[in-house]
Amino acid sequence: MKGVQYTFSIPNYVATRAADKLPLGLFERGRVPGLKMAERPRMPLPGPDWLRVRPRLAGICGSDTSLLHGTSSPVLSPFVSFPLIMGHETIGEVVETGPAVTRVSAGDRIAIMPLIDCEMRGLEPCRSCASGQPGHCLNVAEGELSAGLMIGFCRDLPGGWSDEVVLHESQAFAIPESVSDDTAVLIEPFSVATHAVLRNPPAPGAKVLIIGAGAIGLLVLAAMRMLGYDNDVTVLARRQIQERLALSYGATRVLTKKGPLDAAREVAGAKAYKPVIGGPTLVGGFDWVYDCVGSERSVKDALAVAGPRGQIVMVGCAGEIGKLDLTYVWSRELQVTGCYVYGEEPSREGNPHTFDVALRLMAEHPEIRLSDMITHRYSLDQWREAMAVSLARGSHGAIKVIFDMRR
Repeated sequence: MKGVQYTFSIPNYVATRAADKLPLGLFERGRVPGLKMAERPRMPLPGPDWLRVRPRLAGICGSDTSLLHGTSSPVLSPFVSFPLIMGHETIGEVVETGPAVTRVSAGDRIAIMPLIDCEMRGLEPCRSCASGQPGHCLNVAEGELSAGLMIGFCRDLPGGWSDEVVLHESQAFAIPESVSDDTAVLIEPFSVATHAVLRNPPAPGAKVLIIGAGAIGLLVLAAMRMLGYDNDVTVLARRQIQERLALSYGATRVLTKKGPLDAAREVAGAKAYKPVIGGPTLVGGFDWVYDCVGSERSVKDALAVAGPRGQIVMVGCAGEIGKLDLTYVWSRELQVTGCYVYGEEPSREGNPHTFDVALRLMAEHPEIRLSDMITHRYSLDQWREAMAVSLARGSHGAIKVIFDMRR
């Protein structure tokens, strides 16, 4: 099998950081030290409850580009193993099943839930896996498999930027016939967004701010509307396509030329005061803030514009942040909540998995055209072109870039 493979090393990291800071043109040409198209021997099914899938579409995620840019926090580095075949946002067709597989059959179109749990590692379930939350598995570097939080970040389980994926039966979710490939390929990030809303839904009448109108910000908005929340929602965007999509997904308003402080004053009625240095400092603000960027700036903005006892939901994978003033947290009694991937949803009847909830929402709400987020499409052999667009940080107007292996 072949796939886009990445190998981390200190020399590769140094070269990558140099390329990020200097006008070397590597990223513009889709060249990342340690990234290449690789051939691997075909992997046998590890057990009777495993299956083989031929990818149809696979997305490129911000966590993928952060890894390639060398900007990911080192905190999670013990739970990634190299060399790895990338890609955790994948749908495909089942081509082989082990004798114990009952969830799906050969020929089925499925979405791949990429998390690796204790059962896959040959271990007794830890308390997180036993409670249906494998995203918080306590054995991500133990057992029969190499370290890895999920497929695409584990050297033993190649991801979807390839022509073949092997996965456990528990990771396979059948795609409803009414859901197109172009919509279904968004199931993984849409499940992240759906989990964020289900875990911390806005209260009735709460004024909501979504910081960022990239893929995650747009999907949080879409999930909110599909789940029936009719709150006043302000979205901060940068580009016209983001504004258009946010309005089509149900934003009350989209601000492209104003920042979060302006939004808090104009929409949430906050008042601005001048501190001794810096500023301004606001009194009042939004009731709910979803930070869907995860940068130092977006985290500081979220704290600044959340009103008294406001809720901040960190969906954007914030990492290392320099000088961060936490005065707002205690002085306003803010609740700051982290949000990571998906799992069983106790707020829904029957504790369904987030993927099941998200697939059902996709099928029930075709009017919210999630597939419109796909701005760029490449064959697997065009991986350098795909990387050039994805690593350019918005200069190509990309929202979601995908590999199309149906070509």
